[in-house]
Amino acid sequence: MRFVLVTFVAAAGCTDAITVEIASDRPVPSAIDHVCIGVADTKVGGGQFGQDYALTGDLGRLPQTLRVEAGHAGSALAWVRGDRGGVAAALASARTDFSRDLTLSLNTCVKGPGGAPAQQGDAVGPAAAKLAASEGPGGNLVVAIGPSGAAVIDAQHGALVTSAGPTPPAGNPIAIVAADLDGDCDDDLVIVTDGAPPTVWIRDGQGFKDGGTIGGSIAAAVALGDVDRDGRTDVVLGYAGTLELWLNDGAGNFTHATQALSGAGHVSSVSALALGDVDGDGSPDLIVGQSSAPLAAWLGGTGTFTFSTSIVPAVSLPVVSLALADADGDYDPDLAVSVKGAAMRLYIDRDGHLEDQSFVRLPQPAPIANAVAFGGWDDGCEPDAVIAADAGAATLHGQPTGTFASAQSAPPASAVVMTDIDDDGDLDALLATDQGVVWLAR
Repeated sequence: MRFVLVTFVAAAGCTDAITVEIASDRPVPSAIDHVCIGVADTKVGGGQFGQDYALTGDLGRLPQTLRVEAGHAGSALAWVRGDRGGVAAALASARTDFSRDLTLSLNTCVKGPGGAPAQQGDAVGPAAAKLAASEGPGGNLVVAIGPSGAAVIDAQHGALVTSAGPTPPAGNPIAIVAADLDGDCDDDLVIVTDGAPPTVWIRDGQGFKDGGTIGGSIAAAVALGDVDRDGRTDVVLGYAGTLELWLNDGAGNFTHATQALSGAGHVSSVSALALGDVDGDGSPDLIVGQSSAPLAAWLGGTGTFTFSTSIVPAVSLPVVSLALADADGDYDPDLAVSVKGAAMRLYIDRDGHLEDQSFVRLPQPAPIANAVAFGGWDDGCEPDAVIAADAGAATLHGQPTGTFASAQSAPPASAVVMTDIDDDGDLDALLATDQGVVWLAR
């Protein structure tokens, strides 16, 4: 199979190859400034194309088109990731048999089917796992790593199925984060445990291969984003009282930028990290959660960070996890904070400042969360949320007012991701429970 990149321009009309159109109603560049397009043969071991494009100059608007020649492929999966400020903001994918042109839409309104979510099939994989979703050849996968082992999870015939991945790093999992590390537009992984240095897994078709480690020390937290804005995903690592930036060469090899970031004097017990463009300047900013010290933040520049006291209130919270995502539909990243033994917090981005609006935005009493995932899950346009909690997961319905209303309950869970696991165009929720990973679909 061979994919031929002919052009990536606004005009279409040629008929000697399939045209893949990337469309969006999101403003460029304030809501989406890069797209990464992947196309892969549906045959195992078939060809794959992936390329990142900055939406500047002649490409400074959407729609744009990509022409692809099928070669020997009978069908393929095409996907696109839209980035804002160095981190993923929107995803879309579709299959093609090369009989007609294809449009992938990164639109603001993401709707799912109506009806209540229900469990599909049985729980699979390790219990009490950490989860990450990966988009790439063959569709979406979820990787689950727990104290008892690891599994790569997919959906077939309405149920979850598992396959083996590389041997997981030693120790108990702390965090798994997905992003494109080797420049082919599919999602690789960085895995943090309490027994080994951070470990890279590279997406390899419909599975993963070991990509080595980053540094030589055991980390407490990780976040991924294009910090120096060169189109390559970099890695921020957190330790007890230390922060490190590792720059990517584009092939998944990392170099410690020793002068770019330091937590000295500002952090003492790092427990979670998140990257997102809070101030809207095009570079990702860094939010740091701690187990026994206040929230802290750094403003991103071109490959450097500057400590800031204005981004997030310096409130002492025993942070379990952080999620920077657009919770109110205005394209800016908001911050969900899971707090050990206490109600979660929701900080809304207001002109580059994260303002605590937990009481007015969340149903009260707000849930005690282990993790939070956002996405367009029901039949409304507003972002929804799924909360993983020891007392039972909660699904939250996004309201036109920017608030969340309680919806259905779900099993107790330690982690949650939202992804289209069965590749049918609708988001699903996967929860890590004591029985394994559970799939909820509408």
